Amino acid sequence: MVKVCVIGAGVIGLSSALRIIELHPDAEVIVIADKFSPVTTTDVSGGFWEPHLLGDTPEEKIRQWSGRTLEHMTLLANTDCAKYTGASVVSGYQMSADPNTKAPFWTDLVSNFRVLTQDELKDYKDMKFGFFYTTVMLEPQMYLQWLMKRYSVKSLFIRILLWLESYIRFILFAQARAPWIKEFGIFVLQDGLAYILPSSSYVVMGGVEYRGDWNTEVSSKDKKLIWENCTKYVPSLTEAVIDSDCVGLRPSRPSVRLELETVNLKGKIMPIIHNYGHGGAGVTLHWGCAEEVAHLVTGIIKMDSSTLKGKTILSKM
Repeated sequence: MVKVCVIGAGVIGLSSALRIIELHPDAEVIVIADKFSPVTTTDVSGGFWEPHLLGDTPEEKIRQWSGRTLEHMTLLANTDCAKYTGASVVSGYQMSADPNTKAPFWTDLVSNFRVLTQDELKDYKDMKFGFFYTTVMLEPQMYLQWLMKRYSVKSLFIRILLWLESYIRFILFAQARAPWIKEFGIFVLQDGLAYILPSSSYVVMGGVEYRGDWNTEVSSKDKKLIWENCTKYVPSLTEAVIDSDCVGLRPSRPSVRLELETVNLKGKIMPIIHNYGHGGAGVTLHWGCAEEVAHLVTGIIKMDSSTLKGKTILSKM
C-alpha cells in the first residue's frame, strides 16, 4: 500500500489530500498539521476567487490552477453542495486609483467582464479605472469542514516545521451583518486596499497587509482604517454590524512552489511534493494545485515497485 503524508490542513493541504484519495482510493493518506479548522489561515480568508499576491508565479500556471479551481467552485455554487460549502456566484466591481491600471490577464476566465465607463467611476472618490465581472466565493470554515468530511481526515495534531520563506500579515473584518450588500467591491488605493465581499451568510470587510509581521493580534488602528476605507466607498456599510474581526498570516514567497523533489534520508529515497507559497490566492488556486499534486502522486506510484516498496510520499502544503 502506498502511504502519503500531507503536511498542512488549510485549503491547500485538505484539497490535496482529497484529490489523492479520489484518484487512489487504496492509498493511505494522513494529514498532519499544527492547526486544523477553525484556526487555520484559510478559516479567516475571504474565500473569494481572484488571483492575488502571486509574485513571479508564471502566468500560464496561474491560469491553469485558477481556471480549474473556478470550474470547481462554480460547480459547488450550482449544486446542492452550496448548502455545505457556502459557495455562491457573485458579481461586482474592482477599481483602482492608478489611471495607468490595465485589465488583468485572467479576464477571459470570468463571466460578464467589462471595463467601467468614466460615468460609472464618478461616484467613487479617487478611482480612475475599474471593471465589472462575475466570480465565485465560498465560506472557508464551511468548506474546510466539507473537505474533512469527504476525506474523513485522520486529524493528527502534531506541531511541524513551517517550510515557508515569509508571511504577509493581513487583517480583515469577518462576518459583518449587512444583508443589503449584494455586489462585491474591491478598491485598490494609492497606499492600500479596501474590499467588501458578500458571501451567502455574511460580508467580509478588509484589509491591510504587512510583510514579515507575525503579530496575530487585532489592532484598533487597523480596524479603524479598514472601517473608514470600506465605508468611504460603500457608505451604506456604516449600518453594518461587525460580529468578529480576524488577523491571518498569508504564506508568501517569490512564487508558488509546486514540484516533485526526491531526497535521500539516511539512505532511503523519499519523494517529496512541494505545494506552498500561494500568497493571497490559496482559495483561488487550491483545486487546480490539488489536481496537479494528485497526478504527481500517480507518477510516483507508476515508478518501479521495488523502488517504492516501503516508502512514504511526503507532501508539504
